[in-house]
Amino acid sequence: MGENSWEDGISRGAALAAWRLPHASEAFLLQDFQGGSQLAEGWNVADLPAGFLAAPFIGLPYFLASDSLTSWTLTSVSTSINSVFEEEDLIKKQEFKSWVSSAIEAIKQGPLQKVVLSRTDVKELPSGFSIASALEELAAAYPNAFVCAISIPALAGVWMCATPEILVEQKDGVFRTISLAGTQSGVDDQGNALSPAQARWSQKEIEEQAFVSRYIIDCFKKIRLREYTELGPKTISTGNLLHLKTEYIVDTKAMDFPQLPGLMLGLLHPTSAVCGTPKQEAIEFILKTETHDRSMYSGYLGPVNIGGNTHLFVNLRTVKITGNQAEFYAGCGITEDSDPEKEWQETQMKCQTLQRVLMQ
Repeated sequence: MGENSWEDGISRGAALAAWRLPHASEAFLLQDFQGGSQLAEGWNVADLPAGFLAAPFIGLPYFLASDSLTSWTLTSVSTSINSVFEEEDLIKKQEFKSWVSSAIEAIKQGPLQKVVLSRTDVKELPSGFSIASALEELAAAYPNAFVCAISIPALAGVWMCATPEILVEQKDGVFRTISLAGTQSGVDDQGNALSPAQARWSQKEIEEQAFVSRYIIDCFKKIRLREYTELGPKTISTGNLLHLKTEYIVDTKAMDFPQLPGLMLGLLHPTSAVCGTPKQEAIEFILKTETHDRSMYSGYLGPVNIGGNTHLFVNLRTVKITGNQAEFYAGCGITEDSDPEKEWQETQMKCQTLQRVLMQ
């Protein structure tokens, strides 16, 4: 995708989505010449034509019709992903740590068991920053992530992500979703990459991931689905981070269950990986605690019904770009065993997933 293609679409008032699926060499640019539309209550993914969905943390999703869909082969680019060293915003750090402390106290009192708190980090982009180049660089730096850029006239700015977390995937008659939680650095003190076999997980991190897995299984129980394959948990690497991942697979063709993706999407979002457990109590705590609007962060996005397949990902490792300003979003799961300082450091690492590429 050339920068001119992206800018031409913007100038015409089109809604745009450019993406690359994990482990793929082909990328796509979709344009909705009407600017996209927000779906009404009662929509179903199976009823949508080919296009692209982008949903906020809370609220109805936007749908981009595939008026134009082009593809291109990504070229190899040399990308620096060295760690970003910077002075901490002590005021923001203290605020976030106070949120975490409040969450720990709320969890001890119950019924809240886990809550995911997020924060933002605002930076000025380097001169000459380009959406097209940034997408290529992120794709090269994070081959196993879903890399995406979207621009919808009804939303402010351009949203970009490099997310490893599948929410709902339906491909060749097979449904997949994953639980992904628990985070530690994927590099050692000398900046060398760590292998998954080198990960050592604490009880807090194992418990955090188990909450998400139990949430998915509870969703299966609600629709009386018993025939599924569970793989994991296992450690995976996503560039500068290591996570715990469990995968759930259902053969919808063999079960004659084509409506499963739509049902699970309605049950899963927002997952406990982005809000907490129990869901409603966690959402209420987030809304009264966080001082920023999550908007598209921790929502979901991805292509739907293109070639008969749907790939929706949780919108994590997220940045909102407005002019020359970048607002990075990151969150972490808080349990009774959380340490406020460690949770702050986790959000630092997650912000740097994009910063270490885009800010170089």
